[in-house]
Amino acid sequence: MKRFLIFSILVLSFSFSTLAQENSDTPNSAKENPTTSIEAIDTLFTFADSANLPTSNKKSAGAILTQVINKAQRYAFDLSELNIELSEYLDTTEMAENLPKINLSAKRIKAKTEADSESLNHRYLIGMENLVSTYENLNKAYQKKIQERVDKLSDIGTRLGKIKSDSLFVMTLRDSTLVPAINSELKMLKESLRTVDSIYVEQEILTARFQSRVSENTMVFMALKQFLNQNKKRLDRQYWTKEINYPWEAITYSKTTNLLTVVKDSLEGNAAFMKVYVERTRYTFLFCGIILILVYLKIRSTIREIGREKEFASLILDRVNYFKKHTFSSTLLILLPIFLLIFTKPPLVFISILSLSMVIASSFLIKDQFGQYLNKIWFAFLAPYLLVAVSSLNWKVVYQERWYILLSSLLFVGMGILVLKHAVSGKDKHHTFLKYLAIFLIAIEGFAFLTNVFGRFNLSKTYSVTGIILFYRGIGLFLFVNVFLEAIYLFIEHSKKESDVFTSYFDFQDLQKRMKGILYVFATTVWVYGVIWHLGFFDDAYTWISEFLLADRTLGATVFQFGSIFLFVIILYVSTFLANNIAYFASVKDQKTATSRKQRLGSSVLLIRLAVLIIGFFIGMTAAKIPFDKIAIVLGALSVGIGFGLQTIINNLVSGIILAFERPIQIGDEIQVGMNAGTVKDVGIRASKIQAYDGSEIVVPNGDLLSQSLINWTLSDKKRRIELIIGVGYGSDMKLVKSVLEEVLKGERILKAPSPRVYMQTFNDSSVDFRVLFWVESMDIWVDVRAEVMNAIFEKFAENNIEIPFPKRDLYLKSVPSNWQEKISRPGEDISPMEPDSKLEDYAKDKKSSEGKSSED
Repeated sequence: MKRFLIFSILVLSFSFSTLAQENSDTPNSAKENPTTSIEAIDTLFTFADSANLPTSNKKSAGAILTQVINKAQRYAFDLSELNIELSEYLDTTEMAENLPKINLSAKRIKAKTEADSESLNHRYLIGMENLVSTYENLNKAYQKKIQERVDKLSDIGTRLGKIKSDSLFVMTLRDSTLVPAINSELKMLKESLRTVDSIYVEQEILTARFQSRVSENTMVFMALKQFLNQNKKRLDRQYWTKEINYPWEAITYSKTTNLLTVVKDSLEGNAAFMKVYVERTRYTFLFCGIILILVYLKIRSTIREIGREKEFASLILDRVNYFKKHTFSSTLLILLPIFLLIFTKPPLVFISILSLSMVIASSFLIKDQFGQYLNKIWFAFLAPYLLVAVSSLNWKVVYQERWYILLSSLLFVGMGILVLKHAVSGKDKHHTFLKYLAIFLIAIEGFAFLTNVFGRFNLSKTYSVTGIILFYRGIGLFLFVNVFLEAIYLFIEHSKKESDVFTSYFDFQDLQKRMKGILYVFATTVWVYGVIWHLGFFDDAYTWISEFLLADRTLGATVFQFGSIFLFVIILYVSTFLANNIAYFASVKDQKTATSRKQRLGSSVLLIRLAVLIIGFFIGMTAAKIPFDKIAIVLGALSVGIGFGLQTIINNLVSGIILAFERPIQIGDEIQVGMNAGTVKDVGIRASKIQAYDGSEIVVPNGDLLSQSLINWTLSDKKRRIELIIGVGYGSDMKLVKSVLEEVLKGERILKAPSPRVYMQTFNDSSVDFRVLFWVESMDIWVDVRAEVMNAIFEKFAENNIEIPFPKRDLYLKSVPSNWQEKISRPGEDISPMEPDSKLEDYAKDKKSSEGKSSED
């Protein structure tokens, strides 16, 4: 069709160009006379409808023919384009097969739910809701696909209507011999229009038919969801009411229900649910499986490479007991808590499978982390846990389980008491964690026992299942944090080029402090989410939180939402976390890998931190829909505050930015500011940290680094000049002294350029002072080299009998009693201050005073 239309256009163009050439021989007056235009139209064309007769009276016959040619060309292309678009048919094969199945499945779900209405529970309804959600999402996908086609057909119909309304398609040449090809080509163009129009109508009818089916399914799902919601509300009302008899009363429930039949039906139903859920989220399953395999292979290869290449491999691997002994279980434990959050609206059977996988993985690690005692408790109560977990998958209420649930609640209360006693006796962090987890287990299982006794069976079963599952999951999440930190340490060690395991372990300790907080927050979030989900409060909690956060609040003339504020705070927190950790990792990289000052990021990290914070601030404002004009008001208010009380803070902030650009100091530089000296550890937004040589950390405002005299020992290089003042006695051979000092300065760690110098400096009271100057390669070794040189000087002076003078003092005694030895030998006898022997006491005092002064000198 497309080739035929193009060929027609070429024929029309050639024919009309010939006609135009023939008309060019006629007088201009005949072409330009406006009074003959209507007559020319009547002469050339006949119209099927007089209403479409052109009203223009200013065009000649040649102009009209040119207009017809242009329109014909344009419409030929338009119809060809529409035909191509219509050729992309709506693929209805899959929809024709699945839409009736979806409708039938929805009706069957409703029928089965109505049939089981007397034995429904929340797990049953949650499973049905997930199944309905699966089919509804498939129906919505078809609805979206059909709606896109409807919109496309609507656009095609609009364009087709404009073409059909043109007068070109209602006129025919009176004399086909005048231009032989025009009349037939116009007929073919009209035929093409009829063909496109018929295809359009056919597809419009087909699309409307499937749209009707999808709409019918949508109505069925709306009714089904309403029905399930009504049953949930009914169960919620019955949740806290008495369902069955007290244990000491006669049995009020039917005994005809077969527990094995219910278990079998539930397993079949859960298998069907799992199959549908896997089909719906197959790409997520595939992604998680690939991630698990890749992480496991990476960790295993890392352990092998460390064992082959590292000098301290045994020490490193001793610190990763989890991965060394149980690589796959540890890898699985890292990823399972993340998988719990990745999958949306999972069925209960899938959550149970993930929880069981976490318990199995934790069973291999429990002994190494918590000891033999808790390991015994863990496995002793594992069988009751599995039975309760399987029982939670039953769709229907089976009151025959009452005594088993009652007994299991008592068992788990006893388990909590045993764990609590063990936790109270210890003082480690994991003992504190176990104490709170045991209290949770005792409280929730005790509540389940009491509600069972008072006839609230469903409530009792829900809380009993939640208590034991979340107890085991809590221990698994605690292990997750430790295993995750161990994995970080493993990868850090593998990335080290040097084999100094001790230095890298201290780095890991610092990193562990930074990561532990956020890991514990994540683990706690997963655990709390599990509690709410298993108790059946997730939907209600989600609805309440959503309404609370998204409700409009009014403060004066400003309308805001708590959700916007919360989102703004979260984004700022994430930005701050990223900024701080970027600075941390950059400083660690500078200290470990940068060989020169120019290779370090140093104070430039401050610019990165500011950029991250500013970008996070604006993203937070955009996400929270905070108008930027409000910021101008805040900045105006801040300008007043800056003028009064914030000018020091702003001064330090601007000084920090100047430090980042000018880079007079870098992280790792040895500097001295006023009386403070040490190594730069951090250049912050407001202040910088200097680690003094005694180990203390000095916080210096950035403004002081610019306003005070700053000494940077390592700005250009790390060389350091050392100065010593050496005093010798006046009786020493000065040439010998100088030669000895010059010989000492020929040591290996003393630089030859600049060359060492020895100068006679000063004539003191008791010594002649020499000034010794020499250079060392690095600030890191100057103290050690200085000590080596002084030791060598002392030894060389002793070998050459060169005296190092020290202060001396002569003491003269006027008289000493003849019996002073007897006086000293009788310490218990008093000595009269008037006796001559009292001079002995003065002598002792003078001697002690002179010894003290000599030691001071």
